[in-house]
Amino acid sequence: MSNRVPATRLLLRSLFFLLFVLAPVLDIFRLDLSRGNFIIFGSDWTLNLLPSAGQDATSVTTNLLLRLALPVLCTLVLLLVLVWRYGRIYCGWLCPHFSMVELLDQKMQHWLGRRSVWEKPSHAARRGARLVIALWIFASAFLWAVSLLSYLWPPLDIWRQLWDLQPQPYVLIFLLVATTLFALEFTLARHWFCRYGCAVGIFQSLIWSISPKALVIHFQRQRGRECRDCHACDQACPMRLPARARKQRKITCTQCGQCVSACHDVQRNNPAGPLLHWQQGEAPVSARIPVRSKE
Repeated sequence: MSNRVPATRLLLRSLFFLLFVLAPVLDIFRLDLSRGNFIIFGSDWTLNLLPSAGQDATSVTTNLLLRLALPVLCTLVLLLVLVWRYGRIYCGWLCPHFSMVELLDQKMQHWLGRRSVWEKPSHAARRGARLVIALWIFASAFLWAVSLLSYLWPPLDIWRQLWDLQPQPYVLIFLLVATTLFALEFTLARHWFCRYGCAVGIFQSLIWSISPKALVIHFQRQRGRECRDCHACDQACPMRLPARARKQRKITCTQCGQCVSACHDVQRNNPAGPLLHWQQGEAPVSARIPVRSKE
């Protein structure tokens, strides 16, 4: 796997996360509850269905088609085409939540020796690790809570209240509740949410699972002897999936390529190259992973 792929994915994830945080602030996209309508690129987006002089059934139908049905239909078609071909590519390459999952995985692995509270540590925790991880989790949860509220209420008003340390009661209550919930999710269930709780992710998984030509991580099973005792790919997977398994056992794969990169690093001195690689459509089973014979 080329080193450009992880670097490109990191760049895309970082830019999209920045867009996720700044989109409501810059009025690129948000739902303004104070106005009762969406704001897209600085303009109010409404269906124009309020009673007005000269508005007949034809104009109402036209507004519904052009301002609601057509954008929704085009978005769904584009999403279906991308998911059918590439699977959960949005999750692995753009999703702000998955970016947070991987960031916290890295921090926990570095400080605690494990990427999840449910795993056994690979090394002893560093001094002050629990405090550092707690600060990272609560800072991330607070950022998410503020960003979410910014999509529902004028963001400059929210930031002004926080800067003055005088948040309105509704802002304070929302941020306290949302920060607590996000902190619990980031600590205990961030991987489970991606696999079983995210409606967008589940939708992508279902479409990808029935696509015969979708992008998939392929394992060269005929070379299984070369990695029968290696678990680098499984350990690298942020979704905790068996990277060498068949497609049916890893339908929540996010196409992040971490397993491919790990295999490339382990097999860097192997003339035959890595055993994992991307391909369109899964090849038929031609061989089983060899097992160690009993002596």
